[in-house]
Amino acid sequence: MAKKQTVDKEKILEAAVDLFYEKGYAATSIRDISRVLKISIATLYYYFQDKENLLFTVVEDMGNQLLGELNEAKDQANDPLDGLKQMMSRHILLTEKANKRAKIFVEEKHNLSKKSWRIVHKQDRRVYDMIINQLKEIQKQGIISIDSLPIAAFAIFGMINWCYRWYKKDGPFSIQEVSDRLIDVVLHGIINPPRKATPTS
Repeated sequence: MAKKQTVDKEKILEAAVDLFYEKGYAATSIRDISRVLKISIATLYYYFQDKENLLFTVVEDMGNQLLGELNEAKDQANDPLDGLKQMMSRHILLTEKANKRAKIFVEEKHNLSKKSWRIVHKQDRRVYDMIINQLKEIQKQGIISIDSLPIAAFAIFGMINWCYRWYKKDGPFSIQEVSDRLIDVVLHGIINPPRKATPTS
């Protein structure tokens, strides 16, 4: 007699994450998830009311994890600039640690209902506000050259969110090296400053 597989919410979420990552949310059915776990659809519905509730849970959990990382980085920083560096580094490292969930977090939000989307949008806004506030503190020190802090904040948030698309664990750079180099791009750009002409006698 086959042993019945035990299941809990976390195992269901893990199976959903794997399928959403591999097939996409739209192409994944509740039956697909129940089949992977070898449980009935009724058992799955006992823990989650529908497929959209699964997606919302994954996205909201990822958002809360990101906010936790950013708050901890900010609190441990020595000064505002160090805080921004630490926040960016934590965000980048999280995209590698939670790669599958990071993809779902970025790419599948549009599948949420309006009610659920508003909740996760508030999370995004909190992340944005944290970056903006950090930039404002740095700006007070007179070391920011860009006039539009919102553009800078959106650029930082967007650049980091898309790391999961191209970063490979077996690539030429470790995730820490990627973090260091992206932070350097944000803080110093990619173009060397023009050399000053050497005065002639």
